[in-house]
Amino acid sequence: MFNPDKLKDVVGNHGGFAFSDKYLVEFLSMPSLRFEFQDLKLLSLTCENTSLPTRSIQASEKLIYGTSYQMPYKHAYGEISMTFYLTEDLVLKSFFDAWLDKIIDPLTGDIGYYKDYTCDIKISKFKRSATNENANPAYAVKLFSAWPSIVAEVAMTHASTDIAKLPITFQYKKWLDFTTATYPNTGPAGGG
Repeated sequence: MFNPDKLKDVVGNHGGFAFSDKYLVEFLSMPSLRFEFQDLKLLSLTCENTSLPTRSIQASEKLIYGTSYQMPYKHAYGEISMTFYLTEDLVLKSFFDAWLDKIIDPLTGDIGYYKDYTCDIKISKFKRSATNENANPAYAVKLFSAWPSIVAEVAMTHASTDIAKLPITFQYKKWLDFTTATYPNTGPAGGG
């Protein structure tokens, strides 16, 4: 039978429920762009929201004899969205526009080299007790070879005094859990 005290005890043994407000997004090994932008801390600090990434396993139907069944054959990774607060100089808007230009030249339509426009992104989720970004994350993932696929519209209106926001959608090759793991050829947990 359901008992709230049992739930409280079991969840308490794991530090309580997780809240979504303490996280850090870090852009690693950024591509060089025609637009000079060196303030990666601004990217981290102005990221209003994001999510931990999706991973699924795709399957195909198998039938050898009798009832068919699903057999896994590959990982599939979804896109990830982030929203950034804009500063008065709109430097992040210019930065992401330049990043899109690096992927596909807006004048010629030439597509850039994959390695020249991708970067790794680390997303760390911290416990409620964490006091700064130097604390050990409860969970951390690294997105490999990420690039912006959508630089969305910036909503503007005379009827509001809200901070302007820039939604960005990223594609990436794969992600790995970097909380405590070390993977070959990727560096230690949290590394670049």
